[in-house]
Amino acid sequence: MSWRTIVITKRAKLDLQLGFMVVRGEDTTKVALNEIAVVLIESTAVSLTTSLLAELTKRKVKVIFCDEKRNPSSELVSYYGSHDTSNKIRK
Repeated sequence: MSWRTIVITKRAKLDLQLGFMVVRGEDTTKVALNEIAVVLIESTAVSLTTSLLAELTKRKVKVIFCDEKRNPSSELVSYYGSHDTSNKIRK
């Protein structure tokens, strides 16, 4: 069951390692992917691996990206896994 909201506010590198999201910044932190509900990336100085993004979409984790003023600008939405996938793609 996912319940965590992860907020990235500073420069960091996010990657995937054995079912964990690894956040490398001033400190290194590992978070189990099955605990994450939302990842909010507030900084534009964050780099992500595509393997992490692919695994987050498989697990239906919402990823929200913010602009330089820390306002939400976009989100990562999975195409597959819901009953109204065709409608989402059309919109």
